Amino acid sequence: MQTWILLLSLSLLAISSPTGIAQEPPAATETTDESATADEVKVAPKVEVDPINSDEEIEARLTSIFQATSWFQDIEVKVDGGVAFLTGQADTDSHRVWSEQTTMNTSDVVAVVNRLTVAEKPIWNFSPAIVSLKELARDATSVLPLVAIAIVIAIIFYYLALFAARLIRWLSRNRIESGLLRQVSGNVIGVAIFIVGVYIALRVSGLTRLAVTLLGGTGLVGLALGFAFRDIAENYLASILISLNNPFRVGDLVEIAGHMGYVRKVTTRGTVLNSVDGNQIQIPNSTVYKGTILNHTATPLTRREFSIGIGIDDSISDAQQLIMDVFNQHTAVVDEPAPVVLVDSLRSATVSLLCQYWLDQEKHAAGKVSSSLIRQVTQRLLEKGVSLPDEARELIFPQGVPVTLLRSDDATSGVPNATPKSIGQTGAVANNMAAIESTQAEGGLSSDRAEIERVTEGDGALADEGNLLKANS
Repeated sequence: MQTWILLLSLSLLAISSPTGIAQEPPAATETTDESATADEVKVAPKVEVDPINSDEEIEARLTSIFQATSWFQDIEVKVDGGVAFLTGQADTDSHRVWSEQTTMNTSDVVAVVNRLTVAEKPIWNFSPAIVSLKELARDATSVLPLVAIAIVIAIIFYYLALFAARLIRWLSRNRIESGLLRQVSGNVIGVAIFIVGVYIALRVSGLTRLAVTLLGGTGLVGLALGFAFRDIAENYLASILISLNNPFRVGDLVEIAGHMGYVRKVTTRGTVLNSVDGNQIQIPNSTVYKGTILNHTATPLTRREFSIGIGIDDSISDAQQLIMDVFNQHTAVVDEPAPVVLVDSLRSATVSLLCQYWLDQEKHAAGKVSSSLIRQVTQRLLEKGVSLPDEARELIFPQGVPVTLLRSDDATSGVPNATPKSIGQTGAVANNMAAIESTQAEGGLSSDRAEIERVTEGDGALADEGNLLKANS
């Protein structure tokens, strides 16, 4: 009975004591802090007292595994009492860690001493590039059939686009008057069909991502090309506007940017002129569209003029009528608007007459007509006795002036050896010359357009390029 009472008293004392067991945790905490400062060592989850595999079996097994990977050089595995010692060289640090973990997971291995070193990488290492090339070659070989099918699809859509473009141009030949607009509309349809074909070809070949990349990069590429080919795009747009506005036609005599000539053609790059001197001039379309265009043949009639001076003592009205007679009889001078002869100015020795007339420049050359009229007017005035004095004339006598003394009886009779001028003969010659409208030297009165086109018909590199203008009929 006393024994049971003593045991019960000790139990109550242990339960109620505040210092009995409560002082064990600080000791445990100190132990934990000390272990945290030590190096972390991998410990086998379970150590068998009687191992199943011997050290030699473990060495053989690990050695065969490491050699099979080809990741290690001169590797050697030694096992003593379940502790594995690894020596040699690993190609990468991750393979070195893998060897340690694999050894630790082997049955009956208690600990691992990893003495493997990592091989230093060479400065010039082409292994990754070679591996990438091999992978690329394998991928290319696998997609070659798809690429072949994609090429066939792209070729089919290319010829389909050409056919569609030509069909659109043919269908619009009676609906769209501008040749350039027909060409542009056909090109737009053809390019759209070809883009669809390229997209289908890329999808078939498995290069959808490439198609998306190309479409996404179109903005940047277009921006770069816009700066690089700004002038080309400007000339192309100007050619469209010129084709729409039609400021001139083929064969018109125009003056653009200081250059005068007959219009030969308008291409997507420039306007080609045949100058009156027989040269070929190519002007950028942007300059043509933004510049001043003087079209001499936009209207067939043009007015030309010349001045002629008559003596002060001569009848001005008679001289005007003589000049008007020449104008009315000349075939190149039109009746409406009627020619006029105006008194232009009064000078010290002459009265200047301004002669203005109209001619059809599509039929006649203005320079030749002017030459013919000046020649005929001069001959007609001389024929009728109208004087044409010179404003400033200088007389030079290189051998001096002979002086003869006359007797009183010779003064009334004049100079005996003087020969009178045959006015009748001179008048006949003047009449014959006045009747001729064009001499051989003047080369006729017809327009020079046909002759210039014949001389400049070979235009070299521009011979095969299409003309965006209609011919002048």
